[in-house]
Amino acid sequence: MYIIVAVLVVVIIIAGAAAYVLSNNGSSNNATPTPTPVPSVSVASATNLTFSANVTSQGVTIEYKWKGQDIHSGNLTLRLDFSTYAYIFNASAQKSWASTNSGATFKASTFLTDWGTTKVPAFGNQWADYVDNLAHWDGKSATYSYTDTAGEAIVIFNIVVNSAIPASTFTVA
Repeated sequence: MYIIVAVLVVVIIIAGAAAYVLSNNGSSNNATPTPTPVPSVSVASATNLTFSANVTSQGVTIEYKWKGQDIHSGNLTLRLDFSTYAYIFNASAQKSWASTNSGATFKASTFLTDWGTTKVPAFGNQWADYVDNLAHWDGKSATYSYTDTAGEAIVIFNIVVNSAIPASTFTVA
């Protein structure tokens, strides 16, 4: 009788161990954690914004590099670099400075000419168009592309939202 009970206990232990091993597929009990989703970054609520934009018009592509600080306030300050040109805009003071030597030196410029108006668009209009379109960016993709109203192909890349921009970026002296 003791032999039958002993055999039954051994069979139950072996069956339990086999069920445990099969239910874990032979792996350890380290469960795979659920990844935390990366939060998307909203340009619509950004304070600072840095990006580059390749603008292709009539087969020619020009890269524009933009840095904006306090972008949704009355104190907007921008820097634009392209080719050998650089511009700095202080929108609240309605002042602009231009450089023809990649930003080594700046001269005071004419704000309304550089910034633009509804009737005569310029860099301020270009900036506003990019920011408006980046409101549709998912906050994760490396690029955002669209075609503007003039039929130019726009590819925005190196998009950085809310990073610190050194004050020297906007220095004209």
